[in-house]
Parts: sequence; structure tokens; C-alpha cells
Amino acid sequence: MKPIPSNEVYPVEEFDYQLLDTGNFKKLEQFGPYTFVRPAPQVIWPPHLPETVWGNANGEFRHHKRKSTGGGEWTFRNPVPKNGWPLRFRDLTFTAHATSFGHLGLFPEQAQNWDWIANQVKELNGNKPNVLNMFGYTGASTLVAASKGANVTHLDASKTSVTWARKNLESSGLADCPVRWMVDDAEKFLKREHRRNRKYDALIMDPPSFGRGPKGEVWNIETQMAELLTLCKNVLSDSPKFILLTTHSPGVSALTLKNMIIKFLVSPDSGTFQTGDMSIYDTGSGLHLPNGFYVRFSASS
Repeated sequence: MKPIPSNEVYPVEEFDYQLLDTGNFKKLEQFGPYTFVRPAPQVIWPPHLPETVWGNANGEFRHHKRKSTGGGEWTFRNPVPKNGWPLRFRDLTFTAHATSFGHLGLFPEQAQNWDWIANQVKELNGNKPNVLNMFGYTGASTLVAASKGANVTHLDASKTSVTWARKNLESSGLADCPVRWMVDDAEKFLKREHRRNRKYDALIMDPPSFGRGPKGEVWNIETQMAELLTLCKNVLSDSPKFILLTTHSPGVSALTLKNMIIKFLVSPDSGTFQTGDMSIYDTGSGLHLPNGFYVRFSASS
């Protein structure tokens, strides 16, 4: 298992996002000019900044007491734009928006993975890979790959998320990039691509831990991941260039993700693996907030 390179640091200076503080099962975040308090169940330590700083946040999201109902609600102390606001990551521009389920349009713990994707595409020296980004949400990984010259297929079951991703592409001045937008169930899409003999050189995937489809289909990462990766193997080229697999499921470790890739997608001697915790640098305390796991595969030169 290869450790994270020592020069891989969280891109605080080129990201309009900061984790300002963590404590008491919450996190204080800045998205552009606005600050928010959101739940962080892994934060079992006390906060660093005084309560007055936390109290000045624009809004706070709280989960419903009955978790079985899902979701939660925002309480806003100071208003934020209902239609969202721009958020910069390096040369890209996204739209942040306070959603009804507590997200703001980006997963900041993925920032180092976005840089890794960019480097993987650049290292192909102009050979434009066909990249499949599954569960692509609002398109951060899609934009990063497309901006470096990749041909990207962006897949998500949510039409709202795909529309949001397309607008992010346009906001970043990348509207002419070759991105194929797909609103579909992941398994149905993969089966159809296999029948059409379509192949991809790289795979990016951040599957949910649990979910329900439009017809009541139930997804559980621990019981259905093997089947999904089997379908992915059918659409991967014989020599995939890179694979990024991430999860926020506490029941699936980084080592488990690596084992799954080796078992279903590539041989262990065909390239280099990196595994670890996704995390966000806490500028208040100097700690790193763990938030999920990743495995990265890069093909041997």
C-alpha cells in the first residue's frame, strides 16, 4: 500500500471553502462568503473556536430526530441566496446551494482526489481517455477530468444533479468540452453499455451507502457492491489507465475498497494503489477531519 505523497496537501489557498472548526459532533464551514454549521458525528472532541464564532454562522442544518424519516432542516440566522452562489476550486467555478438534505453542492473531502484525477489525465500526454464518472452528483470530478482533456460520461440517477453539473460546466467556461450526460440507474446503464460494446479507459465512482430508486429499488453498498463492480468490469478497457473508488460508508474501509478493485477490476501487479482516509484540513485547530475512504489505482507505465 503506497502512502499519500508528502507533497499532497489540502488546497486551502485555491478553494473558496474552509473548514473553520470542528467540535461536539459538528463542523463549522465556510462556503464562499457564507458560513454554516452541519452535523459531523465523527467529531468527538471539543471545538477550538469560541461559541460566539459558531453563533455567527449564516445557517445550521440539523437532522430530523427520527432518522428513519431521513433529511432534516436548515435554520438561517442570516439569509443566503436562494438560487445559490459561485464557489471557486482552482480554475473551476461551481454553484453552491443549501439543499434540503444538508448538502451544499460539493464534497470538500474530495478535493485531493480532484487534484489526483487532474494529474492522471495530464500524465497521459494528450491521449484523451474515455472516463466514466458514476454517481457523479454535481460534477466536480467530471469538470476536473474534462478540463484536462478527457472525454467524460457523467452518470447520475438524479436529473436535478445532472442539470446542476451541466450548469457548473458552463460556469467554468467548459461548455465545449466533450461530456456525455446520462440520467439513469447505474446497473441498467452498465448493462446497456456492455451490450453496445462501449469501453472506458478510466472509472470514477462514489456510490452511496444506502438509497432507494424511483421504483422503490433498494441499494446497499455492502451487499450490492460486488455485482456493481462485476458490471463495471464489462465496460472497462483491457488496460484501464486509472480508477478512483470512494465511499462514506463506515462499514467499508479503504482496504476493503482496494480488495474489491483487485478482486473485480484489475490485477494487483498491473499498477500502483493508494488507499486512505478522505479528510479536510481544519484551519481552526490544525486537525484533519476524516470523512470517508478512498482507493486510487494508476496503471503501470
